[in-house]
Amino acid sequence: MTGSGSSHQEIVIATETTPLVNNGNGGYATVQSTATSSSSPAHADHAARRKEVVGLLLMTLSALGFSSMSLFVKLSGASFPSFEIVLARSIVQAVLGLIGCAIFKVNPLGKPGVRGWLFFRGLVGSLGLALFFYSITQLPLADATVVFFLSPAFTAILAAVVLGESFTLFDGLCSVMCLFGVVLVSKPQFLFGGDAKLPNGQTEAQRLMAIFAALIGAMMSAVAYCTVRKIGKGAHFMVHVVYFGVISTLISPIGLLTLQKFVMPHGWYEYSVLFLVGLMAFAGQCLLNQGLQLAPAGPGTLMRMNDVVFAFLFGIFILHEYPDFYSILGAIVIVGMTTALGLHKWFLHAGRSAFTRK
Repeated sequence: MTGSGSSHQEIVIATETTPLVNNGNGGYATVQSTATSSSSPAHADHAARRKEVVGLLLMTLSALGFSSMSLFVKLSGASFPSFEIVLARSIVQAVLGLIGCAIFKVNPLGKPGVRGWLFFRGLVGSLGLALFFYSITQLPLADATVVFFLSPAFTAILAAVVLGESFTLFDGLCSVMCLFGVVLVSKPQFLFGGDAKLPNGQTEAQRLMAIFAALIGAMMSAVAYCTVRKIGKGAHFMVHVVYFGVISTLISPIGLLTLQKFVMPHGWYEYSVLFLVGLMAFAGQCLLNQGLQLAPAGPGTLMRMNDVVFAFLFGIFILHEYPDFYSILGAIVIVGMTTALGLHKWFLHAGRSAFTRK
């Protein structure tokens, strides 16, 4: 999976909802906004700033959409097993993705040369999604979201190994600190003692299993993102959405039938919650793609952190999950380090671009 010129691209915050916007340089990374041509430099600068503000607003709304998806996963987790929630979300995503391909007049199968990579991307993304959904049903919403946001650190490491991108001492320090943040969130008993109260009679082993699932899900997200970088501009982002949805629809019943038990939805509430999981995920992806076409990468990276903020707010005010000191501290460490990692990559990319122009 080695690609030429990858070192000149940036790493942005990557989760299951990794942006799939074509940057024109062989990757689907963040797209820098440029001012429209105008006879007046002041007018062009004003138009560019207005685009950036709109882009940041759209990215904030996308974070709200993804956090809402996680909230509906948590609510549906009280009635349905995690693989069934993945199945519902995948069906909705596949249908909406096919409609999107029809609107954009895009072949949903993609180009023949990249279909193998598209399948692999859809497979690892689906596995990461299933693990993330499982962690949401077993952990407080904020804790599951924070641990899953380790994916930028895993992406930076994997991109350095597989794609030949730069990985500095600062990147390594941020990655190690992120793992320290996970320890604070997970609070293993052999470090923090055995007095911690776990919800709903949950055992320590079950909690650590859910944390481990979120970690593996974050790694899967990093693999999926690097695969998207490998595919480059060979596929429209709607094609990725379709592959993700279809493959998840095919593999989630296997996990459901072998590891869990199907539960038939009853009433409009249960059907609505399952449908909203898919709808919010699709809406968040579309808003993110549009926002990244307008907003710069650095501020855009900060906007992605709103996922964690909304997760904490939903957990406190809707689910009545009140984080303790260690969870809050761990969240601050992980969010701070992933933000620093993303901004560092952005500044390096901006510096290289400025040097090239000279």
